[in-house]
Amino acid sequence: MKIRMLVFTITFLFFGNAWSQQSSGLLQKWVHPGSDVIQENGYQGAQTCVVCHENALDEIVHTVHWNLAAPIRNVQGLPDSSWWGMVNRECALAGSTSPSNWVSATNGKFSVQAAGCGVCHIGSLPFPPMPGTKATEAQENTVDCLVCHAADYDWSKRATLVTDSTGTHWGEDMSMKAALSITKTPTTQACLRCHEHSFSHDYKRGTPYTADNDVHAKAGLSCVTCHVTEHHKIAKGTYESDMIANDLPDVAVTCSNCHGNAPHHGKNAVALNEHTDRIACQTCHIPQASGIVYENWGKPVKDNINGKYSELSKYDKIPSNPDLYVPTDTIEKGHPSYIWRVANTKGQKNAQSWMAFETSNIGTPGAKLFPVRGLTQVMLFDKKLKMWQAPGMSFLKDNPQMAQFPLLLAPNREVYNQTGDVKTAINAGMRPYAAMGLKWSGEWMPMQVPGTSYISVNHGVRKAGLSCSSCHSKNGVMDFKALGYTPVQVKLLEKSK
Repeated sequence: MKIRMLVFTITFLFFGNAWSQQSSGLLQKWVHPGSDVIQENGYQGAQTCVVCHENALDEIVHTVHWNLAAPIRNVQGLPDSSWWGMVNRECALAGSTSPSNWVSATNGKFSVQAAGCGVCHIGSLPFPPMPGTKATEAQENTVDCLVCHAADYDWSKRATLVTDSTGTHWGEDMSMKAALSITKTPTTQACLRCHEHSFSHDYKRGTPYTADNDVHAKAGLSCVTCHVTEHHKIAKGTYESDMIANDLPDVAVTCSNCHGNAPHHGKNAVALNEHTDRIACQTCHIPQASGIVYENWGKPVKDNINGKYSELSKYDKIPSNPDLYVPTDTIEKGHPSYIWRVANTKGQKNAQSWMAFETSNIGTPGAKLFPVRGLTQVMLFDKKLKMWQAPGMSFLKDNPQMAQFPLLLAPNREVYNQTGDVKTAINAGMRPYAAMGLKWSGEWMPMQVPGTSYISVNHGVRKAGLSCSSCHSKNGVMDFKALGYTPVQVKLLEKSK
């Protein structure tokens, strides 16, 4: 008996103490171990961080967040392994490119009308990075670690232009307050400093990641819960329609990662689980999206406080600037549109389109129905020059469908929003391209981009999905005929079960 008690006592003291320490660690909030050093020596930006995190900067400059591009694959119309992303691709909603608008501002401050692209770049550079080139040590040292890793960050400091020996660039919050609020992984609020605007009701996706609009946000899941990271590279997913650069193209970001392939339970579980082979979970569980469905950059109009450029954001503090010029647009709110999407895996040719066009149909192996937002654009084109004459686009010359496609022009948004003069804005926006050897003809025309572009919708998830009759009825949210079903199939599908 005494021996047993002795063994029990030793076991309790060892394992009980270990459990106590472990549980105490779990209950305690993580504290940055370098805070004392920062408090004693101050914070000098990335140079302070690399003292301990010596590989961090090298990792970061090899990510999409730095390059704004990545080697792509299976993108219709673009050569495999060529570098593409927002750094060299016209953004349809922004109506221009990042080289033309890197430090565009309104009175030295960031605004959605001027849309200075560089404000959300992970470094404080006076110009965008060149795709596929190695960052210099000086460029690496501009990395803003705190914009992602500080819980308390003053966005207004970042959203103000700074001019120094390196040129004019956006600032950063290097305050002691921000430096002492470092988190181990980026919080949702930190991600939304740059990404919130794209979820806003009157701009891009209309699916805010908030507790009252998304079940995962309500449950406290952070962005990196699903968008897993590896050495600062962040998984985007394989089913995106509109963002072709991808840090981790072989890492799936899917509902089944957590919920499995048979997520439904209860009375109708069998029937509902059968849907998952052909219908993405988002199709039923994201009932609403909103934003711009039509935009005409050839017709500038005065903005107003209630328009798409109103004060939208909670985290990035984007200011309202009514009475500046913006493109004519149409904003709609309601059910998303639905198209067939196929995962961009190694074996799928032409899985994506660089113009975010539809690339799959009902007969594409592995395709599923996904919710999207359709976008029709009237963009600005050169009357004389062709698209293949742009830097890096010579491969289009031998493409029968694109050889005669006119050159897409890039206006400077700062000039556009202040003057409403399209030609003057184009002149300003095309200057960086003149330095690359491309001078536009001086004659522009508005032209509707052929086809509809589709913006992916993956947030705004509700626990309760659409009812059966929402889809399976003559006036349902889906156009089964347009989706490729036969007349007999349509008739069956329009019957509520």
